[in-house]
Amino acid sequence: MTDLKGFTGHLTGYFPKPCEGEEIPINFIDFEEKIAGWSPELKRTIYVDDIADTEELKRVRDVTLLKVYNWFSDSEGIIELSESERIQFEDVMDELVKNGGEIRYIRKKIGGKTIKLFRLEKDAPARGNVKERLLADLL
Repeated sequence: MTDLKGFTGHLTGYFPKPCEGEEIPINFIDFEEKIAGWSPELKRTIYVDDIADTEELKRVRDVTLLKVYNWFSDSEGIIELSESERIQFEDVMDELVKNGGEIRYIRKKIGGKTIKLFRLEKDAPARGNVKERLLADLL
Protein backbone atom coordinates (compact mmCIF):
# COMPACT_ATOMS: atom_id res chain seq x y z
CA MET A 1 0.00 0.00 0.00
CA THR A 2 1.11 3.56 -0.59
CA ASP A 3 2.87 5.55 2.13
CA LEU A 4 1.05 8.90 2.21
CA LYS A 5 3.55 10.67 4.47
CA GLY A 6 5.67 11.84 1.52
CA PHE A 7 4.70 13.81 -1.58
CA THR A 8 1.30 12.66 -2.86
CA GLY A 9 0.40 15.23 -5.53
CA HIS A 10 0.70 12.62 -8.27
CA LEU A 11 -1.91 10.51 -6.44
CA THR A 12 -4.40 13.22 -5.56
CA GLY A 13 -4.51 15.39 -8.69
CA TYR A 14 -7.37 15.52 -11.18
CA PHE A 15 -5.37 13.14 -13.42
CA PRO A 16 -3.85 10.77 -10.81
CA LYS A 17 -0.67 8.93 -11.87
CA PRO A 18 0.57 6.41 -9.33
CA CYS A 19 4.19 5.26 -9.63
CA GLU A 20 5.01 1.56 -9.79
CA GLY A 21 4.14 -0.05 -6.48
CA GLU A 22 1.55 2.61 -5.60
CA GLU A 23 -2.21 2.05 -5.64
CA ILE A 24 -5.18 4.37 -5.57
CA PRO A 25 -8.57 3.16 -4.27
CA ILE A 26 -11.27 4.38 -6.67
CA ASN A 27 -14.99 4.15 -7.35
CA PHE A 28 -16.39 4.20 -10.87
CA ILE A 29 -18.58 7.17 -11.81
CA ASP A 30 -18.87 7.33 -15.61
CA PHE A 31 -17.27 6.71 -19.05
CA GLU A 32 -16.94 9.40 -21.72
CA GLU A 33 -15.73 8.85 -25.29
CA LYS A 34 -13.48 11.66 -26.57
CA ILE A 35 -10.88 12.44 -29.21
CA ALA A 36 -7.53 13.33 -27.66
CA GLY A 37 -4.55 15.11 -29.17
CA TRP A 38 -1.35 16.83 -28.08
CA SER A 39 -1.37 20.64 -28.34
CA PRO A 40 2.19 21.88 -29.00
CA GLU A 41 1.07 25.43 -28.21
CA LEU A 42 -0.42 24.57 -24.78
CA LYS A 43 2.03 21.70 -24.15
CA ARG A 44 -0.70 19.36 -22.91
CA THR A 45 -3.33 16.91 -24.10
CA ILE A 46 -6.61 18.40 -25.28
CA TYR A 47 -9.90 16.45 -25.36
CA VAL A 48 -12.50 17.32 -28.00
CA ASP A 49 -15.80 15.86 -29.23
CA ASP A 50 -15.48 16.61 -32.96
CA ILE A 51 -12.68 15.47 -35.29
CA ALA A 52 -12.82 18.88 -37.01
CA ASP A 53 -11.40 20.45 -33.82
CA THR A 54 -8.16 18.45 -34.12
CA GLU A 55 -6.47 20.40 -36.95
CA GLU A 56 -3.80 21.94 -34.67
CA LEU A 57 -3.30 18.79 -32.57
CA LYS A 58 -0.70 16.03 -32.91
CA ARG A 59 -0.98 12.32 -32.00
CA VAL A 60 -4.77 12.37 -32.41
CA ARG A 61 -6.48 9.27 -31.03
CA ASP A 62 -9.80 7.96 -29.70
CA VAL A 63 -9.82 7.55 -25.93
CA THR A 64 -12.18 6.73 -23.13
CA LEU A 65 -12.15 9.08 -20.16
CA LEU A 66 -12.92 7.17 -17.00
CA LYS A 67 -14.45 9.44 -14.38
CA VAL A 68 -13.69 8.09 -10.90
CA TYR A 69 -13.92 9.05 -7.28
CA ASN A 70 -10.38 9.09 -5.85
CA TRP A 71 -10.51 8.14 -2.18
CA PHE A 72 -7.04 9.60 -1.47
CA SER A 73 -8.02 13.09 -2.58
CA ASP A 74 -11.72 12.86 -1.60
CA SER A 75 -12.56 14.23 -5.04
CA GLU A 76 -13.34 13.25 -8.61
CA GLY A 77 -10.64 12.47 -11.12
CA ILE A 78 -10.12 11.38 -14.71
CA ILE A 79 -8.14 8.42 -16.05
CA GLU A 80 -7.52 8.24 -19.80
CA LEU A 81 -7.94 4.69 -21.10
CA SER A 82 -7.05 2.96 -24.35
CA GLU A 83 -9.42 0.33 -25.70
CA SER A 84 -7.52 -2.57 -24.10
CA GLU A 85 -7.33 -0.75 -20.75
CA ARG A 86 -11.09 -0.13 -20.88
CA ILE A 87 -11.75 -3.84 -21.48
CA GLN A 88 -9.55 -4.75 -18.51
CA PHE A 89 -11.40 -2.20 -16.33
CA GLU A 90 -14.79 -3.59 -17.40
CA ASP A 91 -13.65 -7.11 -16.45
CA VAL A 92 -12.70 -5.84 -12.98
CA MET A 93 -16.07 -4.05 -12.69
CA ASP A 94 -17.89 -7.30 -13.55
CA GLU A 95 -15.94 -9.07 -10.81
CA LEU A 96 -16.74 -6.23 -8.38
CA VAL A 97 -20.47 -6.57 -9.06
CA LYS A 98 -20.30 -10.34 -8.48
CA ASN A 99 -18.01 -10.44 -5.44
CA GLY A 100 -17.84 -6.94 -3.93
CA GLY A 101 -14.63 -5.29 -2.79
CA GLU A 102 -12.67 -2.21 -3.79
CA ILE A 103 -11.08 -1.27 -7.11
CA ARG A 104 -7.42 -0.24 -7.01
CA TYR A 105 -5.82 1.76 -9.85
CA ILE A 106 -2.16 1.01 -10.57
CA ARG A 107 0.27 1.71 -13.39
CA LYS A 108 2.96 -0.69 -14.55
CA LYS A 109 5.86 -0.18 -16.92
CA ILE A 110 6.08 -2.94 -19.53
CA GLY A 111 8.94 -2.49 -21.96
CA GLY A 112 9.07 1.22 -22.70
CA LYS A 113 5.37 1.83 -22.14
CA THR A 114 3.43 2.51 -18.95
CA ILE A 115 0.02 0.84 -18.90
CA LYS A 116 -2.91 1.38 -16.57
CA LEU A 117 -4.22 -1.61 -14.65
CA PHE A 118 -7.07 -2.16 -12.24
CA ARG A 119 -7.39 -4.88 -9.64
CA LEU A 120 -10.05 -5.88 -7.20
CA GLU A 121 -9.09 -5.87 -3.52
CA LYS A 122 -11.61 -8.15 -1.85
CA ASP A 123 -10.70 -7.83 1.83
CA ALA A 124 -8.42 -4.95 2.79
CA PRO A 125 -9.88 -1.46 3.10
CA ALA A 126 -7.75 1.50 1.99
CA ARG A 127 -5.31 2.86 4.52
CA GLY A 128 -3.74 6.28 5.03
CA ASN A 129 -5.78 9.45 5.18
CA VAL A 130 -8.84 7.85 3.57
CA LYS A 131 -11.97 8.42 5.65
CA GLU A 132 -14.88 6.01 5.63
CA ARG A 133 -17.90 7.68 3.95
CA LEU A 134 -20.66 6.89 1.54
CA LEU A 135 -19.91 7.89 -2.04
CA ALA A 136 -23.45 9.28 -2.43
CA ASP A 137 -22.82 11.77 0.41
CA LEU A 138 -19.69 13.07 -1.30
CA LEU A 139 -21.27 13.57 -4.74
